[in-house]
Amino acid sequence: MNKQDYYKRFLQENKFPRQLKSYTWKQHDSSVYVYRQGRRLIDFSANDYLGLTKHPMLNERSQAFIKQWGAGLSSSRLVRGNHEVYDQIEKQLAQALGKETTLLFPSGYQANISVLEALFDAHVLTEKPLVFCDRYCHTSLQGGIRHAARFYRFRHNNLAHLAQLLEKTATQSCPKFILIESLYSMDGDIVDLASYIALAKQYQALLYVDDAHAVGARGELGWGEASSHSKDIDIIMGTFSKALGSFGAYIGCSWLLREYLLHKCRGIIYSTALPPAILGAISAAIEIIPQLTEERQRLHAYARYVRKFFVDHGLNYGTSNSYIVPWIIGDAKKTRDMSHYLESHGILAAAIQPPTVPIQQSRIRFCLSAAHQQQDIDYLCEVLKTISTAGSRVTQTLVSK
Repeated sequence: MNKQDYYKRFLQENKFPRQLKSYTWKQHDSSVYVYRQGRRLIDFSANDYLGLTKHPMLNERSQAFIKQWGAGLSSSRLVRGNHEVYDQIEKQLAQALGKETTLLFPSGYQANISVLEALFDAHVLTEKPLVFCDRYCHTSLQGGIRHAARFYRFRHNNLAHLAQLLEKTATQSCPKFILIESLYSMDGDIVDLASYIALAKQYQALLYVDDAHAVGARGELGWGEASSHSKDIDIIMGTFSKALGSFGAYIGCSWLLREYLLHKCRGIIYSTALPPAILGAISAAIEIIPQLTEERQRLHAYARYVRKFFVDHGLNYGTSNSYIVPWIIGDAKKTRDMSHYLESHGILAAAIQPPTVPIQQSRIRFCLSAAHQQQDIDYLCEVLKTISTAGSRVTQTLVSK
């Protein structure tokens, strides 16, 4: 075989194809409108929940930081990349989250993978830990689990199953960890954090909460679902790349864990520090998030409106109770075809298919934004109403194409 034939065979046999598409934006247009081949599309695919990606304060601060400090920092934070702005941002963020301290990372994926790898170090713990992870946790959390020899995946958002597994292993004295998300990105459901906290305390497990899709859009002053319980959560992970409009991630933790991670976390030790432009946007977002109460209220109102529409028209949105509203179709090809159909009608909404979601759970994921106008929401519902009314005729049209 040719040395690349293995990959060619995979692509030929793969039932869930993916491809990159190119989109453009117009400078003075809202962040929820994108252009493809000259056509304007209403974007329901991005995680820009508050419309901050084009907020003038973020853009101006980003440009100012470049002008003052240049395009990059050219080294890791442990070499010379720990710019004084890092300290300012981490102090502000810790105060907002109600944690002792915070630590910034280049991305949410890297934060989860590298922090969990460091936490699960068997040489430090003196034995392999037991890890309990929600079955639907993001792949970055599940990737971090691979560094632990013993782990359990409990049924999605099923406290009874988690309690059963914890009780089953209660006599084992090894360190225990519980990994969850506060708001699940593919299902849009929000968890009962207080109940997870109670289980973590009962079984003396470290609780790690991925708050990426909640920070900015939920919680007191917009600091996430976990912020209301921050004293009882060991580690909170969040990102700046969704509702906060730019790039990067953070964890909120104790001073002790921060110091440990500076010694053991490869995502910090071996990564170049975030560039000044990104730090500028992050700095601006932290300042304005508490002021966006009206935007958060509008976002939640849109979410209630769309979910009610789904109920009224018999569209399956699973267990969503947030601004992430999936339309669960099932078959992957039908879902891809439906995404193309929506795009042909001016709506950009991503087809989510395995392995991101389970087999026969493919879906169109609608991500709402405070930057949407009511007319955008109404148009989405109008197109979906046409589909639900036409039913098999739309399906037949898609198949014929």
